[in-house]
Amino acid sequence: MPRLRLAALLTAGTFALAGCAGTPSTPAAAGSTTPASSTAPATPALDAAKVGAAISDAAKQASAVHVKGTMAQEGSAINLDLQLNPDSASGTVVKDGPEISVLRIGEKYYFKFSDSLVKQAGVPASAAKQLTGKWVSSKAKIGEGIADAFKVFLDYKSFTEGTLGELQKTTFKPGEPTTLAGAPALTFSSTDGTATVAATEPHYLLRMADPKNGAIEFGDWNKPTTVSEPPAAEIYSGPGS
Repeated sequence: MPRLRLAALLTAGTFALAGCAGTPSTPAAAGSTTPASSTAPATPALDAAKVGAAISDAAKQASAVHVKGTMAQEGSAINLDLQLNPDSASGTVVKDGPEISVLRIGEKYYFKFSDSLVKQAGVPASAAKQLTGKWVSSKAKIGEGIADAFKVFLDYKSFTEGTLGELQKTTFKPGEPTTLAGAPALTFSSTDGTATVAATEPHYLLRMADPKNGAIEFGDWNKPTTVSEPPAAEIYSGPGS
């Protein structure tokens, strides 16, 4: 299941952000829903052998998605809430406490240094005052290298092709009818967990779940939102900017 790949990417991105923080004077490298059982058959039926391909095809027809969930990766707890659009993205990633707010507009990325992230990064007290609560641009010297770790999962195409595309390698059992957010759906199980998809075409992925590692939900498919750059007063302008 792609959950492990996604968690690994998020972990790498978080470590990169904390590691790149350094000191400013020195440049450094959809609402949650719960499936409910339904006695009504979900139609049309989707063959278990075609689940991965159907999910991938549906994602290719869309251009945006809202991703939200909690997962565990190598002893770390990761929470994410991301809106992915055709050429932009926004949201938050929380890993073991520290929260990272992220924005993407075209090829430009912004990362907000929360108080908890500043502390985890070990930024000196004098520099922490300048960074806390500020957005750092990937174009800034202090932000060099940060965007590389986040590009894969803040780009709609890369995310869907690289993460959801891996579902085509998963062997699923026949689907069970259910409902999700009041709509007919099918839940397919595998040795890695379950995948719940829309019962009718396009068969959008609605939820991935693993009882041991958490669940990720996907909603608002093909409904892009507007993402704007942070106000100038909220963008870091100290040394290394």
